[in-house]
Amino acid sequence: MRLLLFDPSSGASGDMIMASLLDAGADPDSVRKAVESVGCGFEISREERHHISAARVRIHAGGKRYRTLSEARSILAAAALAPQARDRAMKIMEILASAEGRVHAVSEEEARFHEIGAMDALADIAGSSAALSSLAVDGVVVLPISVGSGTVVAAHGRLPVPAPATLEILKGSLLFWRGGPVEGELLTPTGAAILAGFADEAAAEYPLIRAGASGYGAGSKDLAVPNLLRTVIGEPLEPKGAGESHPHPHHDRVVQLETNVDDVTGEVLGGLLEILMEEGALDVTIVPALMKKGRPASLVQVLARKEEAERLARIVMKETGSLGVRVFPSLHRFVARREEREVGFEIEGRPFRVRLKVSRLGEEVLRIKAEHDDCRQVARESGLSLREVARRAEEAAWREVA
Repeated sequence: MRLLLFDPSSGASGDMIMASLLDAGADPDSVRKAVESVGCGFEISREERHHISAARVRIHAGGKRYRTLSEARSILAAAALAPQARDRAMKIMEILASAEGRVHAVSEEEARFHEIGAMDALADIAGSSAALSSLAVDGVVVLPISVGSGTVVAAHGRLPVPAPATLEILKGSLLFWRGGPVEGELLTPTGAAILAGFADEAAAEYPLIRAGASGYGAGSKDLAVPNLLRTVIGEPLEPKGAGESHPHPHHDRVVQLETNVDDVTGEVLGGLLEILMEEGALDVTIVPALMKKGRPASLVQVLARKEEAERLARIVMKETGSLGVRVFPSLHRFVARREEREVGFEIEGRPFRVRLKVSRLGEEVLRIKAEHDDCRQVARESGLSLREVARRAEEAAWREVA
């Protein structure tokens, strides 16, 4: 598993995030195409901050601006981004629009961008999303963010740090943050939104990790502390007891979607389960529940990849009429490795073949389970019970893998 960690001890901005990912090994051609496709120029160089060499990104926007979420979506829809990167960029824009809307007490569609409406902010979002996708990591962890202190000059006058939109983004995310270590704005709204959109998990300190790559992104200011965003890519490790040498299970990070529904028939719920699994859900559970005033209901729970969460939530709402779906981010799973194989065996001299799923922890076989549909077909042809066919197939498979 490859884990990416952002260490924003001196804050973060969109260009610093992009630069740190490039310095850690992101594909510069993909980033350049993404930035240029939203109408901006792209320049990367190397600079020093407190004797540390870092990548420095400059975006040339030529004074272009967008004002609404709808305008930003149209630009991103036409950008040179892979589907996963485009979805991530769209999500970040929605985080920004939602924060602006809360500051001004309007909907995200009605929100008007001010400082973050310059096209270079959109280029930062597109370029950073392309950079992250090119690194092909399995999860993103963000360490505590230093936001600075004092005040910042904005379109609405001099405002306290963190700026109102930045604070709204932090409030709506799982990110940890703190004031200092110097006066001034260290975390911009765009930087906050990108980190919030990327983060699978927030951590108070570095986890146990074997580092494989690192990168530094330089900010534009000269500060009393190194104005750098550090990115580390590595393999997370789990501690072992003394003398233990057992293999580790596969690590996985998922989100859980959840909603309560009433006045929905069993046929609808059964259809919903099938649709969600066909559309990429990792697992779906529907549990009977009792709601207020004694109303019978059902609790729908869906495990999904982070990038699939919004699409699957829309399916749940469309199929059930639910007005909202709760999202529990960054559930950490230990998952056994699974493989599919086929086994042959005889029944009264007649050969049959059945597919099976084999679950392993390292080299140890945990479970073998025969495919229901294959066993059912063999049972019909042989006259044996379904249970007996499955038993014989699994016994044959155990002999092969033992």
